[in-house]
Amino acid sequence: MARPPTALPTTTVAPTGAACQNNQIRVEALGYGAAAGSVAETLGFVNVSDRSCSLGGYPGVAGLDAEGNQVIQATRETTSMLGGLQNGSKILPVVSLAPGQTASADVAGNDNPVGTATSCPYYPSLLVTPPNLTQPTLVTKVGVQVPGATVRGFPGCSGLSVDPVVPGSTGRAS
Repeated sequence: MARPPTALPTTTVAPTGAACQNNQIRVEALGYGAAAGSVAETLGFVNVSDRSCSLGGYPGVAGLDAEGNQVIQATRETTSMLGGLQNGSKILPVVSLAPGQTASADVAGNDNPVGTATSCPYYPSLLVTPPNLTQPTLVTKVGVQVPGATVRGFPGCSGLSVDPVVPGSTGRAS
């Protein structure tokens, strides 16, 4: 039975379409969430071409300071508090993307100061490179963006980590 065109496969078998190319993928921030000091920004990878392609593995994510300098590189984790692979899985999915479909990955951080620190670094933007591609995208609307907030951006008290790309737009494999 064929899948409806909006369904995304979660299999690790051979994907539909060749590997995505730089000009086929648009990167965007899909949402920010927090729980018990852990924070996550879900990053979307949208196929903007007219051909199916596939993504698998980890995106590259760097935290930038207010001047646009790269100051931290996210480490790779299979699971974070708010996203990633589920049920102890260590198998990275290969996500087939039909035109217009989205894959996602969560960037995780923490807003609880460590040790004697009284504040955390906040990264006003992230530099994101889709898995196995070479063209980075500057993502500027990340983390805390509410008017009147004393700090804005993505907090990184304990550094940053990134989960693998998964099907859909939640950053969490089902």
